[in-house]
Amino acid sequence: MSAIEFGPDVDEFAVAGLTAVPSTMVRPPRIGESKVAFECRLMQTVKLGAMRTLVLGEVLLMHVQDGLVIDRERGWVDTRGLRLVGRTSAGSYVRTNDVIELTTLSPEEWQRLNGVQ
Repeated sequence: MSAIEFGPDVDEFAVAGLTAVPSTMVRPPRIGESKVAFECRLMQTVKLGAMRTLVLGEVLLMHVQDGLVIDRERGWVDTRGLRLVGRTSAGSYVRTNDVIELTTLSPEEWQRLNGVQ
């Protein structure tokens, strides 16, 4: 529903059944039901074609739902707890149910594992 190009007279929050919550540092409201919300300032838009624009913003403030912050000092968030959804193309989305963790080797570890001196 949120991708429908309604006119300015339509309350998209109401249509989608979502709650508009006042932001702290920017004028537009954020979605109250969202586990994470960013308040951003527009930095630049880059036209990528007739119907595509890349929007670059500076994150001014991040809101994270209670219980999802693992380490406040380091800014670590429980990504599994977010149950993330990603957009892959026009109408296609993926869920991140299967998380694969790969460790990064140091050059020395790689050399030792591969018999390189």
